[in-house]
Amino acid sequence: MSSLLEKTRDLSKQLSKAAANSQPDDMIMLLKQLKEVVEPSEELIRTTKIGVTVGKLRTHSDNRVSELAKDLVKSWKTQIEKQRREATSMDKSKKEAQPADTKPSTTTPSTKSIDINFEVLNDKVRNACLKLLYSSLELQEDAEPKTVFASAMEIEQAVYARIGGGSINNDYRSKVRSLSLNLKDKNNPELRQKVLKGEIPAETLVVMRSEELASKVLKEQHEALRQQNLHNAKGAEAQEAETDAFQCGKCKQKKTRYYQMQTRSADEPMTTFVTCVNCNHKWKFS
Repeated sequence: MSSLLEKTRDLSKQLSKAAANSQPDDMIMLLKQLKEVVEPSEELIRTTKIGVTVGKLRTHSDNRVSELAKDLVKSWKTQIEKQRREATSMDKSKKEAQPADTKPSTTTPSTKSIDINFEVLNDKVRNACLKLLYSSLELQEDAEPKTVFASAMEIEQAVYARIGGGSINNDYRSKVRSLSLNLKDKNNPELRQKVLKGEIPAETLVVMRSEELASKVLKEQHEALRQQNLHNAKGAEAQEAETDAFQCGKCKQKKTRYYQMQTRSADEPMTTFVTCVNCNHKWKFS
């Protein structure tokens, strides 16, 4: 609970600051993080006052911000009301099942809690960024807290030195937020794993392009789209012709259309783009 409390408070402060500085894109990103990170409870909402912070944004001039804020408040209210109903039902069931000559047990299950000190960088913004990176990396299953903290420290220091140039500026903040979103992507456990194992050093991670950070699924989608766009990018001179010279690898039919384009240097052979008339399967070769 303490870890979630700190995360919520931190995000609340960042959201208030973004609102004060009229930064709608940052507000949108932080509202989305709150939706993913916060598991609402009456105690959490009351203690952190995050409901008040988000509630104020429901009337924001930017429709994107106001809609996200409305959805978030509505979702939290629904979940808390559900928790109240379940708690009431559970208490009633316990009382009905409790023997008359016994007292309710006051023993609660013990939980393993690990306290991490994030106040190590002598700067509030850098400490907050360190927490953000830690919370993204700790999503990896079976990750040791010490390993996660060490990796988060290395990444923050690399961003501060290489991207921020030794100062806390917009480039520094943007890079930390971008890395956090990529590292916490539920479809991208490979990236978190490689970072925690040291296969991707922090110095390398902070200069990787967004397409390099993307999950395997997203990379495959981007490549498929690129291939489709290339296939469709026919010049005026690229006229299709029908032929039975090619066999479709998918349906094995030989009724196809094809055209050729120079996609590489002039001394390289032209690329042939083929489309199966029967099943619309597309392929290319040089």
